[in-house]
Amino acid sequence: MHIINKYINKIFPKRFDTYWKKIKDSQNIDSTLRYITNSFINSKSYKLTSNYWHILNISNYKSLSEFGIKKYGSTVAKNYYTFTEMHHDEWFDKVINNSKNNPYKIDSTELFKKQDGFSLKESITYNYLCYLLFYSLNKTNTFQHISKLNDKTYLGFNDPYIKIKDTNITTDKIISLLDYEKIQKAFEVKKFKRVLEIGAGSGRASEAILSIEKHLKYIICDIAPAIYISYSRLKLAFPDKTISLLIDIDNKIELEEKIENSDIAFVFPHQLEMLSENSVDLTLAIDCIHEMDKSTIQYYFKLFSHFTKNFYLSIWEKTDVPYSKNILNKKNKLDYESGDYVIPENWKNIFKEKIVFPSNMLSLGFKIKE
Repeated sequence: MHIINKYINKIFPKRFDTYWKKIKDSQNIDSTLRYITNSFINSKSYKLTSNYWHILNISNYKSLSEFGIKKYGSTVAKNYYTFTEMHHDEWFDKVINNSKNNPYKIDSTELFKKQDGFSLKESITYNYLCYLLFYSLNKTNTFQHISKLNDKTYLGFNDPYIKIKDTNITTDKIISLLDYEKIQKAFEVKKFKRVLEIGAGSGRASEAILSIEKHLKYIICDIAPAIYISYSRLKLAFPDKTISLLIDIDNKIELEEKIENSDIAFVFPHQLEMLSENSVDLTLAIDCIHEMDKSTIQYYFKLFSHFTKNFYLSIWEKTDVPYSKNILNKKNKLDYESGDYVIPENWKNIFKEKIVFPSNMLSLGFKIKE
C-alpha cells in the first residue's frame, strides 16, 4: 500500500492547503499558528514550496494538531534534524573517526534511556549519536560555548536528551555548535552586523549563533510551520530582544524600517524581493537548499546576489529531492560537483569542508562580488 501511495503522490502530488482545511480548527492549533499558516497559504511563498515539503508539512501539522508545540521534540523534530536510525554508514564516518585514539566512557543508564515518543531502538541510536557528537565537539574550540545554550529551549519542547559530564545533551545542541564552528571558519562572524537565515527550521542554529554572537541583528526567513516553531522558541530564548513577525508586510520601506527596529525579524521567502542591495552581511542556508526544486534554488540565488555580501550553506553532496518526480518532471537530482546548483559567476568559493555529521554533507562559503 505504501508503494502504491508513493506512485500516486508522484502523479497527483498532495497539497498542504487541502489538509489544512481539515485541521485548522483543532484546539491544539493556537491563534498564532493559525494566523501564520493562513498568511503563508495566501502568499507567493506558498507557490515556492516543493512537493517534498507539502508532504512533510502534512505530517508536521498532523503532529501539531494532536499535541501542539509542547511535544515538538519527539514528533515534528524527526522531520528536521533529529536522527533515530542508522540507515547509511557513510553518515557516521567523521564522528566515528573522531572517536579513534580518543577513548571515552559511556554511561549505560544514559545509553539505554528510553526517550518519550521513541522506540527503544530509536532511543539507543539517538543516545549513542549524542555521545559521538559530544566528543567530536569536545575536540574543537567551539566546545567552550556549550554552557551558553539554554535548557529551557533546547530541552523545553519534550526534546530527547541524555546527560554527559553533568551537562544535558541533545543532538540539536551539538550540531548547532558544529554548524557555528564551520560558519566561523568560513567567515569572521564578529565583524558582521546583520545575518539572515533561510530555512531556519526549529531555530536551533539561530539560537546558538545569537547566544554566542549577542551583537547580531537577525532575520529568519522560512515557511509554516517552521517559522511558527522558531518564532515561539526564540521569544522564549531571548525575552529581552525585540522580536517581530513581519509576514504580512508588502511595502519595501515599511519592511526595512521594521527590520531595522528589530533584534530578530521573521519574514516569508517572497518578501526577500524587497530587501535592498547589500543590506545583509551574511546569509545562511543550513540543511535546506537541497530540499528545493532547481527553479526555486535559482530564484533564491538570484535574490542572494542582490542583497547579501556573503553566503554559507550546507547541503548533501548528492541527493534526489523526494516526491519531485512526476509525469512532467522526471528527476530533480542535485549533485554539487556536477554543477546542479549553478553557482552564479560573481560568487567566489572561499570555504569548502565536509560536515562532521552527516559526513556526506558539504559546508560551503561564498563571497559575493558587486
